Amino acid sequence: MSEDFKEKLWWIVEKIPFKSENLIVIKKDCKLNPKEVFSEKYEKYFLELGSGWGEVGVELAKQNPNMGFILMEKNRGRLLYTDKLINSAGLKNIKLACANFNWFLRELYMENSFDEILLNFPDPWPKKKHWINRTISVDFIHTVKLLLKSNGRFRFATDHGGYGRKAISILRKNPVLQKEIEYSFQRENFPISVFEKEKLEEKKTIYYLERFNEEN
Repeated sequence: MSEDFKEKLWWIVEKIPFKSENLIVIKKDCKLNPKEVFSEKYEKYFLELGSGWGEVGVELAKQNPNMGFILMEKNRGRLLYTDKLINSAGLKNIKLACANFNWFLRELYMENSFDEILLNFPDPWPKKKHWINRTISVDFIHTVKLLLKSNGRFRFATDHGGYGRKAISILRKNPVLQKEIEYSFQRENFPISVFEKEKLEEKKTIYYLERFNEEN
């Protein structure tokens, strides 16, 4: 990626899509510390990558008032919808980041920041010529390790069989994150998004992976 192109991407990321107290102001060369993003201090901090319409993150925030949640989403319409959900529920433990996490992630957050990182149903890029665009890669899992605290957890889910098996293979060959489970076809006691519900009703097989960062 050229420096000129990076500058253009940063210009997009730094733009404020709408006014809300729930939005995080992103600035280049100023890594975010979750402890400073919220007005209150929380016991743990959670990051969702590509939060969609926000139903999972909002439900988790309701269930875990002692945790601070940052939801990253690039789509302005989805963020606006999530913002309304947050305000309707009167939640103070959620912040929104309008950014494409595939552009900048390591540059956005301080290391050892999060107790949990969630990546739910990213674009599977099913055509082989597009596989290079998939999120799960060696570089990505190293970034996840850097951002997670000791014993922090990474969760991943996909309904695309090829992507699920490839993700398992990458994690096996690059065991920088410790296994809790190799993979599972169900995930209990966790909120379900509208997309996930549709896939379950269609009897789709869903791959759920969990990994832990034992030490940094």
